Amino acid sequence: MRTTPLSLVGKALSHPIRIEMLKMLADGELCGCEFAPKLKMNPSVVSRYLGLLERVGLITSRREGVRVMWRLASPKVLEVLSELTDLVRAKEIVR
Repeated sequence: MRTTPLSLVGKALSHPIRIEMLKMLADGELCGCEFAPKLKMNPSVVSRYLGLLERVGLITSRREGVRVMWRLASPKVLEVLSELTDLVRAKEIVR
């Protein structure tokens, strides 16, 4: 079976830390160096996760000197994430 772009996004969203990273960008750009201390994670893992989120199109980056600044590719990313969360919660209530 062929991997689709949507399934790649699903895989990118399969880790709670990557979802948290998206939520951290809700208020605007962050330097890559700001994620590791806030998430209490190794910077190399943070870098890998950011790269994955960028490859699937959920975030974008730009260089500012030696710093890499990250932002959501679109505000709709959080809207879709919120809708998915609501669907999951509704399903939990039905059970």
